[in-house]
Amino acid sequence: MAKVLLRKTYKVTIIMLVIGQAQVMIVMEINVVKEFLGRHYYFSLIQFFMSFISIQLYVFFYHIIVRTSTWKRILAGVWTFEVNTISIMKPARRAPYTSLLVSWVLTFFIMAVSVIYGNIAVKHRRGLFVSCIHHLQDLSLAFCNFLQVTRHNVIRWSERLFVLTSFGIIVCSEMRRVTIEFPTLFVYSMLSNVFVIIFAASIRKPNFYHMDAIGDHILIGQLYYLNFYALYMGYVWTTAAGFELAGVNNRV
Repeated sequence: MAKVLLRKTYKVTIIMLVIGQAQVMIVMEINVVKEFLGRHYYFSLIQFFMSFISIQLYVFFYHIIVRTSTWKRILAGVWTFEVNTISIMKPARRAPYTSLLVSWVLTFFIMAVSVIYGNIAVKHRRGLFVSCIHHLQDLSLAFCNFLQVTRHNVIRWSERLFVLTSFGIIVCSEMRRVTIEFPTLFVYSMLSNVFVIIFAASIRKPNFYHMDAIGDHILIGQLYYLNFYALYMGYVWTTAAGFELAGVNNRV
């Protein structure tokens, strides 16, 4: 049953991620939206606040939501998905198409790495950081024990990292100093890289899923999507800033 829920979790995550990425590409082609986001800085902060509140309420009341009628479950899920997707779409107004392509490839590459790492980690009982290099194993396990990767902590840090990355992207999008934007978003992207791999290993832990909870994989998949989407937009903004820093300002 845990393996079935795991596969369903990745299915939910991938479907949401593909839809979220498609929305970014569509927004890039709507000049009115890009101009509006460029002029009204406060609107991004309002979106960020709504995103923060929505995900907190969704997680907190999920055990109630799943017991309601189908249309209410769908409405709550779609609202949470859309408000979080739109909240950090602002970098799309400056990103070249090459940046989107590179970011798409990198995002799914990291997802593949996280799946492989999760398969390796599940064989280890003490912790989730199993290194193929023997002399790094003790350090990895110590780091994992420090993090105390429980279901509660994974969910909590999933929310925190998404909020942190979202706020960083919004702030960096208004700096207009690429020499600051690039290293800042690079750090955010690295944090996201590490966490999605931790998440992948964590959901392989015994008893991670609540078998008696209806649609538990949807909740976990939604949270996992948020972190992969934040990673994707972090890549988009970082590569766009990198191209700008290198003097490449075209839309190729």
